[in-house]
Amino acid sequence: MVCGSVLNYQTYAVAMVCDYCGKTYPASVFCEKGHYVCEDCHGAGYYSFLEKTVNEATSKNPMEIAETLLKGNLLPSLGGEHHAIVTTSLLVAVKNYGEISLNYGTRSLTEVDIAEGIRRMKQIPSCTCANHGACGAGLGVGAFFSILFDATCAKDTERTLSMRATNAALAAIANNGGPGCCKQSVRTAILVGVELLKEICQVKLPVTHMRCFHMKDTSHGCKGAYCQFSR
Repeated sequence: MVCGSVLNYQTYAVAMVCDYCGKTYPASVFCEKGHYVCEDCHGAGYYSFLEKTVNEATSKNPMEIAETLLKGNLLPSLGGEHHAIVTTSLLVAVKNYGEISLNYGTRSLTEVDIAEGIRRMKQIPSCTCANHGACGAGLGVGAFFSILFDATCAKDTERTLSMRATNAALAAIANNGGPGCCKQSVRTAILVGVELLKEICQVKLPVTHMRCFHMKDTSHGCKGAYCQFSR
């Protein structure tokens, strides 16, 4: 984001000064020239675009919504901003779908649910895929179902289903292999979310296959023909 150089990934964090705000943070990712951008500055401009876009979206197709969000000019090629795309695309699609039936009654999603989804996903930093063994895009599926089911730590089925949704999404993302690609993970996670929604709630959302045109954007290489979204 500063000079366009290749990113260096470290196993252990070191103290780095953000080139944007000047604050010091422990960091495990910075460019080969020593530039570092903190989490707050990294996505500062993008979230306004995301919030405006999802609040205006009328589509019931979560992949279509996600593709619009992925084309945002302020979206970094890699980073935690992608996590919110998964949750909001699914939430918006279901909101536009309308009322759905759950075991305890009916549920209709609102702008409040979407705002909560964004808030939760902002809490998940970049590089959790390698640093914590859990890609934020996969966690985004769990957050979607958590909000849909009104899950809390004190509930049984709702909490269980949310974690199983995360597990399914993470398994699919892991099966993609590496190196990690945020955009591949977003699309993979959304497809898992759509299938689980059909299986659990009998809600069938329209979903289209979108070919990726971001091949040159990733710092550590594109999988090319090995990615299911390259064709």
